[in-house]
Amino acid sequence: MHFKPILAVACLALLAAAGCATTSSQTSQTGPSQPVVLTAKPVKPPQEEINAKVAQELKDLGENEMVTEKAGQAGHPSQQEAVTYDIPIVINSRVEFFIDYFQTRMPKRFRIWLARSGRYLPMMRAILKEHGLPEDLVYLALIESGFSCQAYSRAHAVGPWQFIQGTGRRYGLVINYWVDERRDPVKSTHAAAKYLKDLHEEFGSWYLAAAAYNAGEGKIRRALKRYDADDFWSISQGRRYYLKQETRQYVPKMIAAALIAKEPDKYGFTDIVYEQPLAYEVVEVHPGTSLGVAAKLAGIKPNELNDLNPELRRWAVPPTGGMYDLRIPPGTKATFEIAYAKLPLAERKARVGMVTVRVHRGDTLGRIARTHGVSLNELMAMNPRINPRRLAIGQKVVVPPKGGAPATLVASSSGSRSHRSLAGSPKGTRKIHHTVKSGDTLWHIARTYNIEWRDIPRWNGHNTSRLKVGQHLVLYVPSAKAEGKVDTKVEQVYVVRRGDNLWTIGRRYGVTPNQLKRWNNLSSSAISPGDKLTVKR
Repeated sequence: MHFKPILAVACLALLAAAGCATTSSQTSQTGPSQPVVLTAKPVKPPQEEINAKVAQELKDLGENEMVTEKAGQAGHPSQQEAVTYDIPIVINSRVEFFIDYFQTRMPKRFRIWLARSGRYLPMMRAILKEHGLPEDLVYLALIESGFSCQAYSRAHAVGPWQFIQGTGRRYGLVINYWVDERRDPVKSTHAAAKYLKDLHEEFGSWYLAAAAYNAGEGKIRRALKRYDADDFWSISQGRRYYLKQETRQYVPKMIAAALIAKEPDKYGFTDIVYEQPLAYEVVEVHPGTSLGVAAKLAGIKPNELNDLNPELRRWAVPPTGGMYDLRIPPGTKATFEIAYAKLPLAERKARVGMVTVRVHRGDTLGRIARTHGVSLNELMAMNPRINPRRLAIGQKVVVPPKGGAPATLVASSSGSRSHRSLAGSPKGTRKIHHTVKSGDTLWHIARTYNIEWRDIPRWNGHNTSRLKVGQHLVLYVPSAKAEGKVDTKVEQVYVVRRGDNLWTIGRRYGVTPNQLKRWNNLSSSAISPGDKLTVKR
């Protein structure tokens, strides 16, 4: 019986495994130079599973009085295909919480996000790689917006990467009356890559870079100094938190999203129907070119052209600044360029003729519309970011030309077949009919169905600038909402003000304090000015 040498070898294996696990944990704070490989069940930290395997081998060794090769293989990858990550992967109770959160509290919404990822993941990964960044940082866009180019938060962050105006402009994104490149999936990804690269160069850790992406560089600098720390986990725990809950949860949420997105079946997200990868060709068009005309020349519907060019905020490309690169479906470039070249310059351009006015005391959008001889719906379609109930003195309002603005995609594509006969519903939507009631406006209808009011004219061939009671409208609402499922739009973010409490905030949005606590993982009703709360509507 020679158990002692065998047990010694096994103990050394145990110590070696523990040592390797320690090294792995330390490396994960600053980012490994090589991809991380996870083959164990991701609901357990890898080192725990290694220790469990070796302990079992010791038990088997003592019971069977024989040497096996298993002890020397403990912790090695199994025969199953390995899943690799190029960002650090640390799995702890906080990460496990968000795995469970995505699985049990918002599975329908997360399925929609996963399906939408098929459209953008290949392009975004390629851009991150081009900038020398880990490709798995793409999952920041998953938790920021669910890969939605139309995402808009109450903090005024916009697009798939949720840039605020200042940061977006700092990294080269154009934001003006005509375009908002924060919504451009390609340009905003380049900007996000540059920003993340700068953050990593400053903090030396992808976890800290991600936290700074959420909270700002200054906040993370001060947190590191306050805690005398150099890693994310140290500054995001303790009894008295310095970082807001949103930032403390940001990295665990990113890790959980990456784990699920890479192995959706393992976590119960089966049979995901991924959207086709984004594909397009680029053509140069003259300033002021009507999108309705461009859509007709490309042989597509205006809303399809909008999907390829989500940065465009109006019915035409910018009227100044030179030629504009417009995206059109693959395979249509040659035909488009021939037809566009034959079209007289005057017929290419949309009518502009609008004026800008400032809001005065006592003004309403209705009064401004009557003063300038346009309908309220026309005025609202020209100003999609203005809430008619929250006008501010001095605020700028763009007034369309009299009698037909906003020279919309529907108007400028006259002659094409009626939009009432759209062939099928746009992706992720369901067709319904709405009968106009007394007091209805495009804004009220859009708010009711959680859609953009400027889309309604595009979906209806008749003139919708002056709605009539009894008029029938075709609407394409998010399919999840149409079926009574979770809303596909990104939740709003409310910044707590002095004097706020959960009850007053809940009453403002028509939700309960308990819902606010559940959505924000609050253990109590205590909130402070500056806190950011997620509000789902």
